[in-house]
Amino acid sequence: MIDYGEFESVTVPEPDAYTTELPNMNRWIGTHPISKPFVGTVSDVRLVGSPPLALTGSKYIGDASVSRNVQTLNIIESIQETPRRVLSGNGTGEQLEEAVLLHHSWVDGYFHWVAESLTRLEGVEQYVAETGRKPKLIVGPDLNPFQRESLELLDYDEDDLVNWRAAHCTVDRLVVPSMRREINPPNPSPFSHGWLRDQLRERALESVDTSRFSDRVYISRSDAATRRVINDEAVKGVLKEYGFESYRLTEMSVKETIALFAQADCIVAPHGAGLTDLIHTDDIAVIEFMPNDRINGIYFMLAKQVGGWYGYLDCERPDDDMIVDTGDLEAMLEAALDRKQPGQLSN
Repeated sequence: MIDYGEFESVTVPEPDAYTTELPNMNRWIGTHPISKPFVGTVSDVRLVGSPPLALTGSKYIGDASVSRNVQTLNIIESIQETPRRVLSGNGTGEQLEEAVLLHHSWVDGYFHWVAESLTRLEGVEQYVAETGRKPKLIVGPDLNPFQRESLELLDYDEDDLVNWRAAHCTVDRLVVPSMRREINPPNPSPFSHGWLRDQLRERALESVDTSRFSDRVYISRSDAATRRVINDEAVKGVLKEYGFESYRLTEMSVKETIALFAQADCIVAPHGAGLTDLIHTDDIAVIEFMPNDRINGIYFMLAKQVGGWYGYLDCERPDDDMIVDTGDLEAMLEAALDRKQPGQLSN
């Protein structure tokens, strides 16, 4: 086993501003210990399922998967998918000499790809430096554009990848980087995000002309299936008065989104994976539209991990979308742009 990095901790202060206190957001406040990361190997491993679980003998290799939730989803999806692969003749894949398992049930979501797959490549790089061997990366059957581009930015090409289209194979040595998503509630370590920022941020800024971006950014979810802003035009009207421009990240490359965030002064967005690239920001102010029936403080954590200002507006959720109170938004903007820390905004 190869240890690297240090035992560290991260302290998350209270949100700088909010409209109505959502007690579940307080779960993230406090000091969280972060263990020292590692990368190890397990010999004679069987990968079983679609997506696969890693087994050695009669034992399951938990560190090769993200969490128990993901393990359960892998099994459920495998029950549906594995028989089709077996019947089509794709049941058994080629034997692999050395590989890392990055494919799992959540991996097609941008946040999960970044936080639970790309960050593990820090351990892979440590392994390569120590051993001189570069293991194959086991990824999904068909990479989507952001997966492919982000791997290319990290200098991985097609020859480094194995697309998992089978239901079973053996691996002589499975390389297992530690899963650095250990804060409870289970949020990623800021130090793993720091490594990824070091790999990607400057590359993006060097290749993208940021003069075409506003430093006051509104991330629109108008093309999403859920958590759209019902009164989006009214919200955009308020934001326009403060110099904001609207962007749909699905229309941008990975390099463009990283560069957009890296140059931003203030970002306003509905809760969603579009806020993942907060890891590339400096001195940022973040206003998040938080659905009050599905509270998740992950982007509060990310904003505070980069030393940013953070405020949230609790939003009603008719169906799966959101309504934003534009009066509350104006008050929040005034606080965010001046970096004030009022706590709960007065009505």
